[in-house]
Amino acid sequence: MSVEIQRAVDRTPQPWKNGFGVQYEITCDGSLPDDWTWRLSTADITQDVPFSSFLGVNREFCVADGNGVVLKINGVDHRCGPGSIAKFRGDDVVFATLIDGPMRALNLMVRDGAAEKHLHVFRTGGSIDMSEAEAVIAITGAVKLQQNGGEVVLETLDSQLVLNSEKFVGETLSAVVEGCAIALL
Repeated sequence: MSVEIQRAVDRTPQPWKNGFGVQYEITCDGSLPDDWTWRLSTADITQDVPFSSFLGVNREFCVADGNGVVLKINGVDHRCGPGSIAKFRGDDVVFATLIDGPMRALNLMVRDGAAEKHLHVFRTGGSIDMSEAEAVIAITGAVKLQQNGGEVVLETLDSQLVLNSEKFVGETLSAVVEGCAIALL
């Protein structure tokens, strides 16, 4: 098993494609801005803001910290609270309106034709088979991971990039990206 712990506080901020926000790259299979087939990042949303357009990309958006947003996707409102996942196309017209203050989100983008990947949220005490997972990200608070006889603590939006792991048990809400999917704890 090979793992890499990545702390959210150590990530370098990068501007959004449209310049209206800031993102923090977790992992990407190429280089920015356009040489990739999939990427996983976090974003700080501190004001009501339009999302960048990404033609030919499937997007998954998860509220990781804060009270959430209302995403207006092609004119239809979608209320997104902590731990929820919204799926939409990268070329959809998306506008985020904050719900009671700033928030942080987890974003998965996968280009058309690339291998499928998805975000999955796991609740307290869930045991996860990691044979297909590529990353575990703490959302809505710290996560204690019991893994192969050891314990790792991830703070909000910290990640564990996983290669050939077996399984772990999370003690709070988290997300997982698996290779077909990504898990959030």
